[in-house]
Order: sequence, then structure tokens, then C-alpha cells
Amino acid sequence: MVSIKYIMPVLFVQDIDTSKKFYQNLFFLELENDFGENISFKDAFSLWNKQRAEEIIFQEKNDHSAKNTRKNVELYFESKNIEEIWNKLKNKDIQFIHGLKEEPWGQRTLRFFDPDNYIIEIAEPMEALIIRLFREGHSESKIALKTQLDIHIVKEVVNTQ
Repeated sequence: MVSIKYIMPVLFVQDIDTSKKFYQNLFFLELENDFGENISFKDAFSLWNKQRAEEIIFQEKNDHSAKNTRKNVELYFESKNIEEIWNKLKNKDIQFIHGLKEEPWGQRTLRFFDPDNYIIEIAEPMEALIIRLFREGHSESKIALKTQLDIHIVKEVVNTQ
């Protein structure tokens, strides 16, 4: 059975440091991951530098002017069945931003718009990515470097295999 798990909303922000401090100071949120241009707060939501997010998602530079009508929210889901989901969705009446692709950090993703033009992302869980890369013969240190995850997280996931 195909399973898709809702993970968190992602807000696209102009200044990641300003927004990070704002949410940490206001809500006392604990930082779970900090990848520089993308951060996630534990049990909350994620912030992504708007310009970098649009470059990754739409694979184009944007002028970021006031005329920009793209939504600044992404709903993020994960599934270990990413290929099966792509095969089920690709022929549906959905406006895709991109089909199944591998991101620079190795994670496989697909993105599309909902009926109100909010961005929906379905991605391979990072744990599944670590396992996939390890099975492909990558060392733990190379996996950590590619995924930008702490080596201790990579080792912990690999040791569960």
C-alpha cells in the first residue's frame, strides 16, 4: 500500500537569519536542522530562503519583484514509495512544477500545484535516501557530505540496516 506522510509546512522567506531569530525568540522553537538556506524547527515547520527555493523548485532565477505572484508556502510530504506515487500521478490532471527528480543533496522529489496554486512537494524521506546511497556503495562520510546531514545521523541510520 502506498503511504504518504504529511511532514510540515515550509515558509519561503526573504532573509533566513532574520526569520529564524524571529521564530526562535517569539516561540522558543528548537532548531532541528540548519542547512544554511533551509532550516527546520523541531515539531513545527521549516523556513527556506525564497530565492534559493525558487531556483531549486522552478529551476530558474526570478526577479523577486512585487509582481511575483507565486505562493510563499509549500506543503511538504514524504513517502518511501516515491516512484509508485509518481507513476500514479504523472497522467492525472495536475499542474506539475517538475516530475520525479533528484535534488543536489540526493533526495528524490516531485512538486506540483494544488488548485489554489500552493506548492505541494512529495519527497523521499532522508532516512530512505541515506539507506539508498549506502546500498549504492557510498561511504558514510560521502553520504553526510552529499546530504549535508551530520555524520552521526548518517551512522545511526546505516546501523539500523
